[in-house]
Amino acid sequence: MNLSFNKSILKSTPASLIINLLWLYLCYEVCRLAFLFENWDLYSTTLTWQSFRHISIGGLKFDTSAIFYTNGLYILLLLLPFHRKEVKWYRELTKWVYVTVNSICIIINLCDTVFFPFRMQRSSIATIQEFQGEGNLMTIFFEEFFSHWYFVLLAALMIWFLIRCYRYPAPPQKPLWRYYVSQSVTLLIMVPITIFGIRGNTFFSATRPISVGYAQRFASQPIETGIVLNTTFSLIRTIGEVPMRTPEYFSDQSELDAIYSPLHTPADSITPRKKNVVILIVESFAQEFVGALNKNLDGGTYKGYTPFADSLLTQSLSFEQTFDNTGFSIDAPPAVFASIPRMDRPFVVSPHSLNHINSLATELKNLGYYSEFFHGADNESLGFHAFTKGAGFDAYSGQDEFYADPRFGGKSQFDGTWGVWDEPFLQFFCAKISEMPQPFLASVFTLSSHHPFALPEQYRDTFPDEGLHKLHKCIRYTDHSLRRFFESASKQPWYNNTIFVLTADHASSKRTHDEYKTELGGCRIPILFFDPSGEMPRGQRQGIAQQIDIMPTLLNYLGYDRPYIAFGKDLLNTPTDQTWAVNWNRFPMYIKGDYVLFFDGNETTAMYNYRQDPLLKNNLKGTRPQEQTDMELHLKAFIQSYMQRMNSDNVRISATH
Repeated sequence: MNLSFNKSILKSTPASLIINLLWLYLCYEVCRLAFLFENWDLYSTTLTWQSFRHISIGGLKFDTSAIFYTNGLYILLLLLPFHRKEVKWYRELTKWVYVTVNSICIIINLCDTVFFPFRMQRSSIATIQEFQGEGNLMTIFFEEFFSHWYFVLLAALMIWFLIRCYRYPAPPQKPLWRYYVSQSVTLLIMVPITIFGIRGNTFFSATRPISVGYAQRFASQPIETGIVLNTTFSLIRTIGEVPMRTPEYFSDQSELDAIYSPLHTPADSITPRKKNVVILIVESFAQEFVGALNKNLDGGTYKGYTPFADSLLTQSLSFEQTFDNTGFSIDAPPAVFASIPRMDRPFVVSPHSLNHINSLATELKNLGYYSEFFHGADNESLGFHAFTKGAGFDAYSGQDEFYADPRFGGKSQFDGTWGVWDEPFLQFFCAKISEMPQPFLASVFTLSSHHPFALPEQYRDTFPDEGLHKLHKCIRYTDHSLRRFFESASKQPWYNNTIFVLTADHASSKRTHDEYKTELGGCRIPILFFDPSGEMPRGQRQGIAQQIDIMPTLLNYLGYDRPYIAFGKDLLNTPTDQTWAVNWNRFPMYIKGDYVLFFDGNETTAMYNYRQDPLLKNNLKGTRPQEQTDMELHLKAFIQSYMQRMNSDNVRISATH
């Protein structure tokens, strides 16, 4: 009786589905081993069995996503609760949908194994577009077909394996109501499992679905993402993500470089400073909220919501006009750490996300710096863990590490939505900094000033509700949390030898003043540099600053002695009239001097004097020819240089020189 029961379970539709899906996991892992075998010369000096095991475990996320993406139709055909589908032709149709689709995936992965050394990345939709119109592709294909005959054999063996080992479900047994119940329940269970598999994380998670760039989470260097990923996933997840073509505004490279170049070279005379660096990125910390940056607002009566930030500004270096280069939170780490702005889309989900890049972490590592990034949310939230690892950070501490530390309240400090409240997490951040070897680069990304704009119970009656939006009360709480952080940090031995940078990930959409409701006003954020020792200059300077200026400003101030790529400028050594900012949240916007220029990729659409016309009502296009021409040239050079380097993976000196 029991034996018969067990056999019926093994022949059931759910069991057949599970077994057939397991065969696919086996095939994907064989393809991964084949990839490694074919490209062993690229990995032989760095890869160990332990690291390969870690990569393979991480690769399961991408294999799972690819398998569920491509087998959705097969799963539906198999599980439809309709007993008359259990006829021979339907069962054969279901089998051959499974075999055909997965055979194509196997062939694609093995073909890309051969192609990988030419681009050092898994193929994407951009790769296909790149070779459109090439007349010699079939010649190349047949040459590689015969020279890699062993992959042809391997593909044939795996396809034969899928055909031979395919598990048919047993025909339905009477009474039929059991069949309908079983099929319906299995289908209902498989819907969230399929969504989970495609996303690469839980269905109810607040994190984004995994992208190609997320592979850096499991790789110690960019080239290892080729082992983590599979080509099926890479192609599917880059549909619609074809990179912008490099514009040809300038045909002469020397002319382009003369107008704008992101190459930074050390000065003839530098002053090395082994100062620690702490960067605080505050969620939605718009300039509008900072009273000290809005002294003329509301007729001079405006106080803002950040008394601590106001006091810190009096002791810091800041600039008259400061802007973000972002649109969303995921844009902030590339902008702040790697001087990479958001352009036509976020960098971390763009086709360039696996490019070799410079960052503060990679460059300061050359000077012996240890680096760590902190974020109080789920450890996989927003892909920060993956990006910072790819950007060279030595470690990452998130919600998991906070909960594991008994000193700060553990899970009782969870805000119910995103992660750990700012105050306890910033205290955790301070304590962990004190355990780091010096010199160090440490950065934290806060989260409490985010929808749904909640506060810890003990502070709900502490901060006044005079703001026009619930976010304002959260900003007060975050400002208080920053005060508490600096109080704790000031007692540590590393404090006086540290440069602190305070900025936002982006401005806020919750704007209450007309000056901040314009396209330009919506990009204004605070950026300040605070050196407790007083060695770095203090006070507000004339000029324009942006997030992508943070990396070159810090590296040059610390006396970095190597060339590097950064799309921003050194704020301390750039003449005021040569400072500028760019933002491409919806369309290219360029700020220089007294003017802001809007561009559609071909020509200027509008130009305003934002000092005299803060509400941007008087379009000056065509009335300031000298300024407009100068701004257009520089913006075009910036866009062309950026796309040229990104499309050719030429964004890191050590990787290309």
